[in-house]
Amino acid sequence: MMNLFEIMQAAQGGNAVNNLSNQFGLSQQQTQNALEALLPAFSMGLQNKAQAPDTFSQLAGMMMGAQGGQQAFEDANNDGIPDHLQQEGNQVLGQLFGSKDVSRAVADQASAMSGVSSAVLKAMLPVVASMIMGGLFKSASNQGLGGILGQLAQGMMPGMGGQQPQANNPLGGLLGSLLGGGQTAQGGMGGGLGGVLGGLLGGMMGQQQPQAQQAGFDPAAMGLDALTKMFTTGRQVQDQHQNNLQSIFDAFLKR
Repeated sequence: MMNLFEIMQAAQGGNAVNNLSNQFGLSQQQTQNALEALLPAFSMGLQNKAQAPDTFSQLAGMMMGAQGGQQAFEDANNDGIPDHLQQEGNQVLGQLFGSKDVSRAVADQASAMSGVSSAVLKAMLPVVASMIMGGLFKSASNQGLGGILGQLAQGMMPGMGGQQPQANNPLGGLLGSLLGGGQTAQGGMGGGLGGVLGGLLGGMMGQQQPQAQQAGFDPAAMGLDALTKMFTTGRQVQDQHQNNLQSIFDAFLKR
């Protein structure tokens, strides 16, 4: 699974940094600095969405519906972003950051960190948001998680009603439910999604299921880990920058 930094490096056939530099009149080093300052905020927004089944369902819907984002991620010759993709990027920002105030504060903090003007960063945010959504969906699909994302985006699997997620791992309980309620009478994983997650986990479910059971294998926890690894920044973040961004989210979202 690619993390956010790897997604941006792979975007547009590896030309994203160059294309963003041309689009916003920056040097490649300035663009790299800007991305390294912005990506931790995206990581926070994504991880906040992954804290509970209902908000993760919204995130899955964004990933599934980011057709413009897929175009923004894959178009190697992109020298700008069309208006409809800009609008989609702003919608993603609204979902991840909650308000324009957070976006503005993130841009100001990233400006202080990178030396790139906050006006440029505000304009860059929806472009980066579109690329990230497209890259997340492609990465998840390449790892066989498209089916799970589709089910989550539709409001989770039938039969989940009333099941409470584990308090310290809400998505673990959710993914466990997605597998059809656990073990079937024959000892296999229930439902078609068991096979999907089995492929992701290298065949530990299926042929190796008895050994996995004996070893205390937790498919829900491993599935959660595989998904949320995409939401990490992929670069070391200075503590002060991380703390300042966290303060922005805490202040505006009142969590």
